[in-house]
Amino acid sequence: MKYILLSCFKFILAIFFVGVSVQISAQDHQARFESIDVMHYGFEINLNDSSDVIRGVARVRIQFKKELNKFSLDLVNLDPTGLGMTIDEIRENGERVSYAHHNHKIDISAQNGQAGETRNYLIKYHGIPADGLIISENKFGDRTFFGDNWPNRAHYWLPVVDHPSDKALVEFFVHAPDHYRVVANGTRIFEETENGWTTTHWNTEVPLPTKLMVIGVSPFAVQNLESRSGVPVSTWVYPQNREAGFYDYSIATRPLDFFETYIAPYPYSKLANVQSKTVYGGMENASCIFYREGSVTGEQNHETLFAHEIAHQWFGDAVSELNWHHIWISEGFATYLTDLYIEHTYGRDLFVASMLDEKSQVLRFARRRLAPIIDTTLPVSIRLLNKNSYEKGGWVLHMLRRELGDTLFQQCVQAFYKKYEFGNALTVDFQEVVESLSGKSHEEFFRQWFYQSGHPVLSAQWKKRGKKIILTITQHQDQSLFNFPLDVEFVNDQGESFRKTLSIGQSTQTFTLKPFIKPTELRLDPDTWLLFETYESP
Repeated sequence: MKYILLSCFKFILAIFFVGVSVQISAQDHQARFESIDVMHYGFEINLNDSSDVIRGVARVRIQFKKELNKFSLDLVNLDPTGLGMTIDEIRENGERVSYAHHNHKIDISAQNGQAGETRNYLIKYHGIPADGLIISENKFGDRTFFGDNWPNRAHYWLPVVDHPSDKALVEFFVHAPDHYRVVANGTRIFEETENGWTTTHWNTEVPLPTKLMVIGVSPFAVQNLESRSGVPVSTWVYPQNREAGFYDYSIATRPLDFFETYIAPYPYSKLANVQSKTVYGGMENASCIFYREGSVTGEQNHETLFAHEIAHQWFGDAVSELNWHHIWISEGFATYLTDLYIEHTYGRDLFVASMLDEKSQVLRFARRRLAPIIDTTLPVSIRLLNKNSYEKGGWVLHMLRRELGDTLFQQCVQAFYKKYEFGNALTVDFQEVVESLSGKSHEEFFRQWFYQSGHPVLSAQWKKRGKKIILTITQHQDQSLFNFPLDVEFVNDQGESFRKTLSIGQSTQTFTLKPFIKPTELRLDPDTWLLFETYESP
């Protein structure tokens, strides 16, 4: 997710209530995680133009992890305004099953459920989604339907376990008037039109978290492309801006080609890039990325947006955070992988410019809210999408790259991805991969950069003493000290330089250096490898 757009006051209110509901549901998430595992969802969704009511049939295959007599799925209740979902019936093997639908959960009876047992349930329901499935008009006045599930908005229109830790296979059968086209996750199995209605079936071959399970239903113009490795890539844009959209979206193959080389083969059966009504700048739905309407300009000026969302197909989608507070695994990786794409495509200077811009964003955010990247005090809401999870997460990866070297860093990225592909991970899992491949402990590195607030705030004073330089480095931040390598460079009027890497770990340290030049200037971190702030005296 990148370039977040809060499009209207209504959405801000919706996100507020999502945040409240997630805080409540988080309390019992662990108990459910230890009790059930959803293996497969099959959603049949009926859409129409006469009203916003959707009619759904969900077929859910669940494996029990322990003995139980009931379990719960998430689905928003009908509210006093008429928005929300009403359950018509629930069946198991054709027989009606008792249930209770309250507090946005369905408690479903599971008589004598045994550990390891798999059961199949059919849930019929209907209603008008208050959120999650965005039913509206696009900028050309055409009616559209777009799933927009992040973070836990899938349960506004689908009965699910609405948490990224429970990944499942998913398929959509969408019935809609025949003037629409339908795109969704996975592979299109068939599209059939009869008597003015079209039925489209999309199916995934690998499990996804519910935050990424979507459909897009709209008048679309479609163009088919292909990556260098043969991945089917398609563009889905509104017909009225098809020429500009086809041009803009054709750029998507470039970052896709790079990430396949840098990380691993593309993890899904296809990549659809879709102009949509997402409330975000872009939403990384697996194999079916939604971009905001304004991404079509005819000028190909959203390349980094495309790179960021495509990077998510590996990190965020195939490898997902096990816990919401480790969302940097999604956003930090996507941010830094985009920077690596910039470096690969446009060179070191533009890469450094991007890193410096992201650094300034991190420092400004820290002045407003000093918190660690893994901030368990935050509710699971839009507030998780901040400069710590994006830019600071990317910067920590950048500093790790400096410590490991390019080759070993890439090997760690690849190994982490391979180990947790189509699964979930926490920060400690990445740490274990790094330590295994590097052969050394990185406990301090991960502790201070992921779990400790802030960053080093440094001053440097130096003076000449004969042929020697006496250099004093001081950390000024109020929070804990940091331990890190600091590159320093002395230069003279002729452009000659002397460099040294210092090990910093105390509040004040003094070093005696013997440069082979007569320096006139000192530069800290000349190659842009350290996240720090220059101290300014009051």
